[in-house]
Amino acid sequence: MKKFLEYVKAFLSGLAFGIANVIPGVSGGTMLVVFGVFDRLMESISGIKAIFKNILFLLSFGLGAGNGIILSAFVISSLFESFGIQTNMFFIGLILGSIPLIVKIGTEEQKAKPSCVIPFVIALAAVVGLSVLEQMDVFRIAPDVVEGFDIIASVKLVVCAAIAALTMIIPGVSGSFIMMLLGVYETIINAIKTFNLFVIIPFAIGAVIGIIGGAKLISTLIKKKKLMTYSAVLGLVVGSVYAIIPDGFGFNLSTGYGFVCLLFGILAAVLIDKFGSLGGDNGAK
Repeated sequence: MKKFLEYVKAFLSGLAFGIANVIPGVSGGTMLVVFGVFDRLMESISGIKAIFKNILFLLSFGLGAGNGIILSAFVISSLFESFGIQTNMFFIGLILGSIPLIVKIGTEEQKAKPSCVIPFVIALAAVVGLSVLEQMDVFRIAPDVVEGFDIIASVKLVVCAAIAALTMIIPGVSGSFIMMLLGVYETIINAIKTFNLFVIIPFAIGAVIGIIGGAKLISTLIKKKKLMTYSAVLGLVVGSVYAIIPDGFGFNLSTGYGFVCLLFGILAAVLIDKFGSLGGDNGAK
C-alpha cells in the first residue's frame, strides 16, 4: 500500500510540476518542494544506476508531468486568462503552505544557524531580480516558427531546452520565464497544441539532458551541504511569492476572492504534506 501511495504521489507531483512549468512566473521546482519530492527526484535522476533503480517512481512522475503540460496548454492557461488573480493566489497559498515542510526537511540533520541567512538572502535576491527583468521584458527574444525539419532550429531547441530544464528543477525559478528569455516559449506551447513533433522531439531530448545534469549537481549539494542548500531553497521559494503576485492585486473584489483561493492553496499544501507522510519519506532514497 505504501508503494502504491508513493507512485500516486509521484504522479500528482509530476502533474503539478508539468502545470507549473507551462505557467509564466510559477516554478516547477517549487512544486517539487511543496509535494515533498524534491531531493527524492534529484537523487533518482542523478545517474544511470539511480534512474534504473527508481524507474517506476520516475515513470509515475513523468506520466504526471506529461499530463500536466498538456492540461496547462489547454485548461490552466484559460484559468489564468479568466481568473488570473485567483489562480495566482492559489499558487501563492501552495508556496506559503510548503514553507514549514522546507524548514523541517532542511533541518533534519542539523539545526539552523546564523550563516543560513547568507544563501537565503542571495537566493531570494536572485528570484526577485529575475522577476524584475521579466516585468521589464529585458533580453526577451522573439519566438521561432518551426514548420518542418530544420537542423539549426533543432540544435537550438535542444540547447534551449537543456538550459530551461536545468532551471525548471530549481525551486523559485520559473522555467517558462527562462524559455521566454530564450525565445522558445511560444514555439513550444504552439507545438504542444498542434502536436508538432519537429519541435517536441528535439525539445524533449534537450530537456532530459538538462534535468539529469542539473539533478546530479543538486543531489551532490544536498548530500554534502543539506542545511545550506535548503536555506537557499527557502530563499528561492519565498522569492517566488513576489514573482507571481498577479497584476490587479489590491483592494478589490477579485483580490478578496483571491484570498479565499490562497487559503485553499495553504490547505492543499498541508494536505499534500500529510499525504506525503503516508506515501513514504520526503527525502531521497
